[in-house]
Amino acid sequence: TTGGAGTADDAHDHGAAGGEPTCEPSGTSLRITAKDIKFDTNCLAAPAGQLFTLTFENTDSIPHSLAVLRTHTSNESLFEGVDVFTGPRTVTVEGPALEAGNYAFHCTVHPSVMQGSFIVK
Repeated sequence: TTGGAGTADDAHDHGAAGGEPTCEPSGTSLRITAKDIKFDTNCLAAPAGQLFTLTFENTDSIPHSLAVLRTHTSNESLFEGVDVFTGPRTVTVEGPALEAGNYAFHCTVHPSVMQGSFIVK
């Protein structure tokens, strides 16, 4: 499995039953892929109070990034995540220990179409 990243199969669960995302942390190694100006999952999850790693694969030949914010409209970034880079290429970064909560992530280049929930439990 991809430890905490969720999978494309999890994507259909986002927003189920009351609009709350349903992915759960399953470790400190998260993974996400950008392809065709979309993420392969709309929910990432990490354990509260623990450092995590995020492996980001950009299969597109255009630039993408990933930032974690309090909300999709927030200007406050909790984790700058992955700087903008052009694929195909994969990078792995270390993320900070975050407090439990429901946050948001998006590509800073394509925030309206590449976004999801970042769950910390």
